[in-house]
Amino acid sequence: MATTNLRAARQSPIEFAQEAWAELRKVTWPSRETVLRLTLIVLVISALIAAYIFAFDNLFTLVITKGIVGSPTATPIPGQ
Repeated sequence: MATTNLRAARQSPIEFAQEAWAELRKVTWPSRETVLRLTLIVLVISALIAAYIFAFDNLFTLVITKGIVGSPTATPIPGQ
């Protein structure tokens, strides 16, 4: 009996596309200015978070290598 319900619920790809297109017409799309403004906000916040993580990663690396371990940061010496 479950297979008959599944078969009854199925629809053709054309019917699916028509219904999807009808639903997309109902959507209230944001204006171009809104999309650009929100995109800029996301990019700025992402850059700020990346800078924050970068700064604290370097700070913790410096504290661990020089402060706790007592060894200098790894720098290659040419010729050796």
